[in-house]
Amino acid sequence: MPFALDNVRIADLTWLLAGAGGPRMLTSLGAEDIRIEWKGHLDMIRASAPIIPVGEDRARILGGQPGPGTRVDKGINQGGHFAGINAGKRGISLNLRHPKGKDLFKEIVRISDVVVECFTANTMDRLGLGYDELRKINPSIIYVQQPGFGKRGEYSDYVSTGPVAQAMSGLTEQSGLPSPWPPAGWGYSYMDWSGAYYCAMAMLSALYYRSRTGEGQYMDCSQTEPAIYMTGTAILDYVTNGHESQRTGNTSRYVPAAPHNVYPVKGTDRWIAITVFADDEWCSLVGALGNPAWMADNRFSTLELRQRYLKDLDDLLSNETRDHDGFVLMNTLQAAGVRAGLCQTAEDRMLHDPQLEHRGFQVELTNSFVGTWPVKDFPIKLSESPAYVGGTIDRHFPCYGEDNDYVYGDLLDMRESDIAELQAEDVI
Repeated sequence: MPFALDNVRIADLTWLLAGAGGPRMLTSLGAEDIRIEWKGHLDMIRASAPIIPVGEDRARILGGQPGPGTRVDKGINQGGHFAGINAGKRGISLNLRHPKGKDLFKEIVRISDVVVECFTANTMDRLGLGYDELRKINPSIIYVQQPGFGKRGEYSDYVSTGPVAQAMSGLTEQSGLPSPWPPAGWGYSYMDWSGAYYCAMAMLSALYYRSRTGEGQYMDCSQTEPAIYMTGTAILDYVTNGHESQRTGNTSRYVPAAPHNVYPVKGTDRWIAITVFADDEWCSLVGALGNPAWMADNRFSTLELRQRYLKDLDDLLSNETRDHDGFVLMNTLQAAGVRAGLCQTAEDRMLHDPQLEHRGFQVELTNSFVGTWPVKDFPIKLSESPAYVGGTIDRHFPCYGEDNDYVYGDLLDMRESDIAELQAEDVI
C-alpha cells in the first residue's frame, strides 16, 4: 500500500526536540525529509546523553553491566534523543552562511513542498532566505516557522525552550505540591513534544489546502500558545466557579478520596499510586493487604475520618506497602477493585510492558554507524496506508552529511567534481 505522503518532500532546518518532532511525524507517513545541518552549528543533542553504545560498550550494557555509553570518534552520531527524533530522515551538510550554500538551499527549496525551521524569529530573513524570498523560487512552498513566541509581537525576539514555554503559559505553576512548596512543572520536554504535534497537524492542514488550491502558505507556529490551551480546565473553573488555580499535589480537590497518594514499594525509589473514593473500596483495600490490625483503627473507619487523619494514614500505609513487590501489589489491588497503578520507569514501559509489546511500539532500525537500535514507532495504526517510523527509506537517523551524494548528485544532478569542489570550499 502507498504511504499517505510519499509524494511530499520536506527541507528540514529544525533542531532539538521541539522543531524536529513535527517533520518526524510526517516522515513516518511517507514524506521524504532532507535534514540540513552544518558542522559549525550542530544540533546540540547530536552528541548529548543518553549516548547510544557501540562495540564493547554495547555488549557490556546489553549484558546487564551498568554504566553510560562512551563517545567514540564519531560521537556526533551517537545522541540517543537525536536518534529518536530524526528516525527515517535523510541528512545533508550545507553552510547557509556561504553564498554558494544559499544558492544550493534555494535549489533544494525549488524541488521541495515544505520548508520547516525553528530558529529565532528573524534568522532566516537575515540570511536572505525568509518566506518572501523562497516563494519567489517556489510559489507553492509551505513555509513553517516555529519561534518560541511567534514571528510577530512584543515577544518575537525572545528565545524559548520547552520549559520556558511551559512556564510562560502557566502550566508550571499548576503542577506540584501546595504552597509553600515551589512549582514542579510537567517534565523537561513536555512542550517540545506537544508543540511538535501541533506543528505536524498544521503542516498536514497546509498540504491538504495546497492539494485543493495549488497554493502554498506561510505558517507561524508559536511553541507557547499550544501550552495555553492546556490550562483550559483551570480557566474554566475560575470563570464558572470562581476557584483560583492552586497546586494540590497528590490530593483530590473535587472528589473526596483517602488514601490518595503514592506509596513506596520494594526497590530503590519505587512507588505505587493508590486511590480510595468510597468506604467499600477501603474495605477491599484492607482485605487485599491481609487485614492489617492498624487498618481497623476507628480513625480510618469512614472516608471523612480518613481525610481528617490523612497524614497518619499515609505514614501507616507507606510502612505497609514498602515491602511489597510493586507489580504484584498493583495486580492484587486492581483485582480487588482498588484503583492502583505502579509508577513505572522507562525500563518498565519500554522493555516489559505487554501492551506496548503487543502493539509493536518499538521498532528496530539500522543506522550506518551505530547499527541496529530501537526507536518509538508512529503511535497511530492506519488501515489504508502504512505509518512507519523508518519512513520510505526504512532507516534510522542520518549520520552527519550521510546523504550528500543522493541530494546533490541524484536530486540536483550535480557532477562529482562539482561536489568535491564545494566540499573543499567548506560549502557542503
